[in-house]
Amino acid sequence: MLFILLSDSTAAENASWTGVWDTQWRNGGAVMELRQEGDRVEGFYPGFEGVMQGRVDGKQLSGTWTDAAGQGVFTFVMSPDRQSFMGRFGTGEWWTGMRTETDIADTLFGRLDLSSPQATLRSFLQAGARAGEGRSDRLGIVVPLLDFSAFEESLTAYDRIDLARLLFQVIDRLTFRVWELQRDEDLADEVEYAANLTQAGTNLAYTLRFRASSDSDSGERTWRLVVPPEAEMRAALEELLVRHDGVLPHAREHHALQSPRDTMRTFVEQWDNARNGNGELFLKTMDLSQIAEAVRQEEGALLGEYLIEVLHRIGLPLRQEIPDDPNRRGPYVHFVHPVGVVEIHPIEQEDGSTRWQFSAETMASARQLFMALEDMPLADTSRRGASTPFFEIRNQVRSVHRDLLNEAGPGVELWQWFALILWLLVSIPISWLLTGMVAKPFQLDESDENRVLSPKVRFFWPLRLIFIAGIGMLALKMLGLPQSVDIPLRVVIGVTLSIAGGWLAYHLVDKISDVLEAHSQRYRYRDEILRSLAISIVKLAVIIGAVLFLAEILSLPYQGVIAGLGIGGLAVALAARSTLENLIGGLTLFADKPVEVGDLCQLGEHLGVIEGIGLRSVKVRSLARTVVTIPNAEFVNLNIENLSRRDRMLLRTTVGLRYETSPDQLRWVLTEIRQLLLQHPMVTPEPARARFLGFGDHSVDIEIFAYIKTNDFNEFLGVQEDIFLRLIEIVEESGTGFAFPSMVNYLASDGGVDDERAERAEAIMRELREGNELPFPNFDVQTRKKMRDTLDYPPEGSVDFEPQNDASA
Repeated sequence: MLFILLSDSTAAENASWTGVWDTQWRNGGAVMELRQEGDRVEGFYPGFEGVMQGRVDGKQLSGTWTDAAGQGVFTFVMSPDRQSFMGRFGTGEWWTGMRTETDIADTLFGRLDLSSPQATLRSFLQAGARAGEGRSDRLGIVVPLLDFSAFEESLTAYDRIDLARLLFQVIDRLTFRVWELQRDEDLADEVEYAANLTQAGTNLAYTLRFRASSDSDSGERTWRLVVPPEAEMRAALEELLVRHDGVLPHAREHHALQSPRDTMRTFVEQWDNARNGNGELFLKTMDLSQIAEAVRQEEGALLGEYLIEVLHRIGLPLRQEIPDDPNRRGPYVHFVHPVGVVEIHPIEQEDGSTRWQFSAETMASARQLFMALEDMPLADTSRRGASTPFFEIRNQVRSVHRDLLNEAGPGVELWQWFALILWLLVSIPISWLLTGMVAKPFQLDESDENRVLSPKVRFFWPLRLIFIAGIGMLALKMLGLPQSVDIPLRVVIGVTLSIAGGWLAYHLVDKISDVLEAHSQRYRYRDEILRSLAISIVKLAVIIGAVLFLAEILSLPYQGVIAGLGIGGLAVALAARSTLENLIGGLTLFADKPVEVGDLCQLGEHLGVIEGIGLRSVKVRSLARTVVTIPNAEFVNLNIENLSRRDRMLLRTTVGLRYETSPDQLRWVLTEIRQLLLQHPMVTPEPARARFLGFGDHSVDIEIFAYIKTNDFNEFLGVQEDIFLRLIEIVEESGTGFAFPSMVNYLASDGGVDDERAERAEAIMRELREGNELPFPNFDVQTRKKMRDTLDYPPEGSVDFEPQNDASA
């Protein structure tokens, strides 16, 4: 790749400047021919009698220019594609150019014809039309057509071009037929000829004069157009411009289509843009109101090409031969044939303005007109541009056998029927192949036990139909079928694309949802509300998009469809209020997020794990393994206790000791329990407590209150079990026992209280009392600090036992 880039860069550096370049500068331009030998370049631009000399350095060409206006220096830099250049000259003026494939004579104008007043005027008007595009040197080339004998002083090339432009502007305001001028053979004994021309709509007249002479080289008789004095031309132009408020129309004013001339001129000029895909202005020149909106653009472009082909066979007119009267009332009829007519009508627009367009009747007969004139040779092959793929294919078919162009149905030619059959035969295996190529990398062939429909129904068949319909759409663009066949086929293909595309997109959303769910489970991140909301919105968008696409195919106005959706939405809102409440409840859950999937929650009377959250309801898996569905509107009003979001779990219980327990025994038990809570690593030190709560019916009650460092219920039960077992040991060690809230009949003598242990407990308490170390109501801070997390948990002997570090270490 790097080698290719370096090769391209080297080629650009060594690009040759030899060739013909169509160039422009501010308010002007010229066609120049350059020749490069080594690093030296020489050239000329004959329109202004100019010559150029320069030297090449890489992509840059620098040198001097000399023409009738003076001389100066220039700098050109060639573009990377070697097809254009950017340059400057003088004091920062720009000069650009593009390489052309034709020679300089054809690029400028072609062959000049001075054989008659008709030929001379035609050549001059054609050159003037080209000069109007910003290429003023075109008029420089046709200066030999003009007679400047009315000017005594010497004129430079620029002076002659300016006078020629002024004369063209005068003639351009007139309307006439060139063939109405007399021919040379009718003027055999005349050396001068005057032609009176008028302006359409005003009948203002202007006289053109021609003068005959003999060519010094060939001796043939030639006719030149006499250039009147400048003051005379300006006066005439001012009078002719009254219709335009005395202002010369700008270069693109004809795009407003205010007269038949504007429409014909725009139609011919814009054909190349339409052929390259930019046909908006081209389509405006035609009345396409009788064509279905769904195919209006494609059918309009096709009929426009038929019409341009007809005009090329009739002969493209000079624009001065078309009336330019914006106030004309009747249509302008350009061509009449038994099968149709070419005419331009004034058509009132929605805003009240008038636009001149080729009539709907003309567009309806364009195809038949072309068929009738097809064998007519082109009037001027040099002015015909490239054809669209349809006409290229048709020309190839014509070269194979002319009978294939015969109609075999409602305006459908025989070769078009063969092409439709070929489309079906080719598109089916191609669609199967493309579907397999698409399904494999995206894993569309994987079955899902949670889906009722198989992958073939959900993905494969829609994809095949889409590919068949897509190939069909491409075929229709190239086949140029008549409306009677084209519209039904487009409707069938469009409906197929709408239904199959919507079906495929809907199930692809489910596929993407499954992938996102698997991804969230893998990384332990699940925002089920967001996923459900996004999936539902995308599905709704897919359905609406498919409906709108179908509406476009069926030529239904979007406004009506959208209004229908609005009215239908209101009806649904009134009939399904609870559904909307659930939808709003789902949005509230998304905004507030009180629960997540997998949370253990107490929801009113329901205790269970959140299993699914949708736009309509929440699904809860109960402890009995049943699924409880709670509508969102009801769910958001519940008192929700999210047990999974606890940072710790509460251990709270009451221990009842026998009434025979002495106060010191009770103190000893309280001390040991508090020490247990402080030493246990799974119990938070604050606010862990063990307090003598009071006297029960059958026992002396001690309340234990502590938080366990876990939010997992199973782990909590394990810690609670460990603490309770240690409590049993503490009670037994104290010499007392647990109270029994029942009546007990002893058939044997009671063992009573263990005197030895009771005495020992009391002795410990006496010792603490005498040392002022009784832990009542609490242990002192130092003792609490020493005791903290010193107990082994899990207890010694268990699988997970790890001895605690010495607290004093």
